Amino acid sequence: MHRVRALLTLAILLPMAGVAAAQPADPYANPPASGPTPVPVPVAPPPATAADPAMADRVATALVDRAQELLDTKSYLDAKQLAVESLVRSPRGPAADHARKIIHAVNLQLGIPEDAPKPPPPPPPAPPKKDDVDTSKIEDPTLSTTPAPAPETGLPSPKLAASVHGAIYAGLIGTTIGAFFSDATPAKGAVPMGIAIGAAGALVLPRVVDRLGWTEAQTRTVGSATIWGGAIGGFAAHVADTEGITAREVLVTASITATVAGAGGLLLNQNRPLTRGDVALVDTFAGIGAAGGLTIGMLMQPARHAAYSLNAILGISGGVVGGLIAAPQVNTTPRRMLRVAGLAALGGGAPFLLYAAIRDPNSKADERVTGALASIGLVAGAYLGFRLTHGMDDGLDTLDGKKHDADDAPPAIVGRSSTGQWGLGGLGVQPLSPQLSSQHGMSFSLLGGAF
Repeated sequence: MHRVRALLTLAILLPMAGVAAAQPADPYANPPASGPTPVPVPVAPPPATAADPAMADRVATALVDRAQELLDTKSYLDAKQLAVESLVRSPRGPAADHARKIIHAVNLQLGIPEDAPKPPPPPPPAPPKKDDVDTSKIEDPTLSTTPAPAPETGLPSPKLAASVHGAIYAGLIGTTIGAFFSDATPAKGAVPMGIAIGAAGALVLPRVVDRLGWTEAQTRTVGSATIWGGAIGGFAAHVADTEGITAREVLVTASITATVAGAGGLLLNQNRPLTRGDVALVDTFAGIGAAGGLTIGMLMQPARHAAYSLNAILGISGGVVGGLIAAPQVNTTPRRMLRVAGLAALGGGAPFLLYAAIRDPNSKADERVTGALASIGLVAGAYLGFRLTHGMDDGLDTLDGKKHDADDAPPAIVGRSSTGQWGLGGLGVQPLSPQLSSQHGMSFSLLGGAF
């Protein structure tokens, strides 16, 4: 009986043991020590660090240098793109100001308007104290109280240039006409007529320039031609008259030469337009030439006073020709040339203070010394002015935003461009071709053209 109970008990326990052995393993149990090696998960590399500021400045400087070269070759769009890229790379670096000047110059050349600079935002108001009550006036936010920004200085102003040059030229013509009112006292008619017609010219010429659509450079080209043409004519009248000269003769000659020179300025505007800086350079060189001719006359002490006028004519002519030749090679603006002319005048005028101290009515040595020092001072002052203003207004020597015909004529005194425009060129000196001569030498081109 006991054996039968034991067997029954064993028969019941065996199926329970099988069920216990078949239960699933704990999924949260620790994995076995042995088994396949887990695959590593790839980790993304750390983000790239910001660019080196020094490297960005160097790249920006290289871009600006290339942009300046493109601007000099009149590739305006490419120059502006490189300048903008330079600003993006280094907006506050050493080349940033140069890049902005190039962008401004291209915008002027292509006639692209620029937005006025926005005023800086006002500082945030101080937080009120606990015991303070805000009693300030409530303003309408839709009404702008910010003053308009001041206009940029040095911008082209053709009306102002026309007013100044018109007054000078018309005043010369009026003075000449008034001098014929009286043979005994020409000044009685010359002075009031000069003032009246000069004032009329100052009022009428700006309207004419505005109607023609001239730029300041074109206006100053014609006006400068009338001034120096009239000066040469007045001095020439003094040189030509051997028996004495009257003021009426000087005025007539000056009026004629001023009118002819003004016509030459009109022709120059059509064939070889100048920039404002070019005209300022010609004016500076012509003024230095005129003053230098007179101071060299003091050094020479000629027997006839007409030699002073001849020296002045040579000085003005040399200054005009030299300015026209040098203008395309240098970057000049009216602001820069004003400083150069001022230092030249200071250098040429300073020796006359010494002349007041050493003047001797019984000797010519004092005048010779003063003339020599003044001549040297003119040249030294001009040289110092160019050195001190080197780099001023780079990229601003442009044609006032106007597009002109191509100037691709070969170097020659008189040249023809591929568009059919004739004009005065530069000195065309080049090595002599072996096909023309078996000897070595140089050739001087008088006429050249592109077709």
